[in-house]
Parts: sequence; structure tokens; C-alpha cells
Amino acid sequence: MVCPHAAIRSKVFPEAITENAPESFLHTQVKGGKDFEPGSHISYQVAPDDCTGCGLCVEICPIRDKKNPQRKALNMVEDQAYHEQERTNWDFFLGLPEYDRSRLKETTLKGAMIMQPLFEFSGACVGCGETPYIKLATQLFGDRMLIANATGCSSIYGGNLPTTPYTANPAGRGPAWSNSLFEDNAEFGLGMRIAIDKQREHAKELVAAMADQLGDEFTEALLSADQHSEAAIFEQRERIETLMEKLGQIGTPQARSLLAVADNLAKKSVWLVGGDGWAYDIGYGGVDHVLSSGRNVNILLLDTETYSNTGGQTVIPPKNNGVQK
Repeated sequence: MVCPHAAIRSKVFPEAITENAPESFLHTQVKGGKDFEPGSHISYQVAPDDCTGCGLCVEICPIRDKKNPQRKALNMVEDQAYHEQERTNWDFFLGLPEYDRSRLKETTLKGAMIMQPLFEFSGACVGCGETPYIKLATQLFGDRMLIANATGCSSIYGGNLPTTPYTANPAGRGPAWSNSLFEDNAEFGLGMRIAIDKQREHAKELVAAMADQLGDEFTEALLSADQHSEAAIFEQRERIETLMEKLGQIGTPQARSLLAVADNLAKKSVWLVGGDGWAYDIGYGGVDHVLSSGRNVNILLLDTETYSNTGGQTVIPPKNNGVQK
């Protein structure tokens, strides 16, 4: 979980699909078998070309060899002997299917880490303390996230064009990300929430108006869907796919209008992301305003206690003689 660059990954899969795995590819039967199908194996794989060698994983690892306390479950070694081998293992690992996230316990560390991170291999500094939290957020909510990112470190490594660390899952879904100046980022994110809510409201009005063409039972399922779990969100998305097929066949102006906003019938998760320079200083008025609005937004505050993006401006406390350096 602490890996800043999402270079350590885990997957659970049927043992049978490892028949053609490289000989050096490591996997074992998953513990906590009642949560997984019989015969399920788990692998923890490092991306050799994206690990920066920061050592945070080793630093935080709590498991030690009882016979040799200096040796942990994770250890730093010279990578030359392993690099090419692990490239082959990594390529095989990427080809393994993602586990059905609707069946995972996202409130456990193991369950959350089996989920695919949709933020990976950023250009953040080696050992960055911010990116693990963004990575975790994308594992839990990434396929439905809309991110308003305040200017700062997170906007630099988040929008490191022409590439971006934000990615999509096998279904093609991933976070939608945009950067705003940090004096108005909270309001920027609030605008996203208001727009989504309005489009969802309009979509529901159109669905209700077309109930006779869509079918009363199907209409009721769309409008009253409970989306408080991964499984329920997946079911709603399947309904929306069916809705789009129906609308394509109907082909009226009303159907085309609904087709444009139908995706908003599925739950969206809006996130305001930025540092303490934004949330506590130049943008605090906007943050207060957004929180007081009662709108359904989330705030991820990357509190480094310094203006990191401008070279680490911070207040140095005076010494006993009152002289500052």
C-alpha cells in the first residue's frame, strides 16, 4: 500500500492459468480461502522498470525472519541479477485477469490491494509521501472518480503531459481528471458535482417520460437502483447498457437526448485533491463554502505542511536566542 509508484501489485487468480507461466514467476495459495474460490492463488509482483528503489516497502514491512531478524518478508537487493527475469514475470502478471472487484472486501488491506490501481508510475519524487493515498483512492473509487486537482505537486505529477499516471481498467473506465488554480479548486470541483447531479436529474426525468417505451419494470429498476456497493453499481451499469441499446432502436429526439446523459444514472464520485497550501491557505474560503453546501463531494488533503511545489517553503522555528536562519 505504501508504494509511491504502484510498482508492487497483487492479483488473485485460478492456479490453472499459470501452466504457461515463466519458471521464476512466484505465486502461492491465497490465505483466507473462504473469501475466494477453491484453488485460487495470489502473486505479489514488482514492476522492475518502475520501481525507484525508495525502500519504503521494506521500511514499513512488519514481518521478520525469526531466525534472522535482519531479514524481512521484503528486502532490498541489487537488481541487476533480477531485472530481466522480472521483466518477463511482470509481462505475464499483466496478462492475468483482474479479480471481480464486486466480490472483494475493500475495507481490508488485502482486498483493497487486489483492486487494480488506476494511478500508476507517476513522475513524483522517489519515495513521495502523497501518491500512495491517490493510488489507494483510485483502487477504491477509480472507475467512477472525477477529480478536481488544485495546482501544486499533485497537479504536476498528475498531469505530466504528454503522459498521465491516471489509467483505465479493462472495461475502459478510469478517473476523469482536471487541474484548476488552487485559489478556486474547491469551487471547480463543486461545479463538477452540480453538473453531474443536474444531468442525472434530467436523465431520470427523461427515463420517467419514456416509461411506456422502456417498460415499467425496467424504468423502476433504473430510477430506484441502490448503488451503495460495488455489486449494485455493476448491476446499474448493466441496466444502462441495456438502456442505451433500447434508445438506439427507438431513435427519437427524446431518445437521443437521454442517450447523451444516460451514463449519469450510474454513481459518480467527485474528489477535490490538493495540498495544505490550497486547503488551509489560499483556497480555504472555497473549501469552507463547498463543505457548507452539503453537496456530496470528497476532499483528499495531501498535508505536507509546506509549499512543496515551490521548493519547500516552510517556517523554521526560532532558536532560544531568537535568531532565525
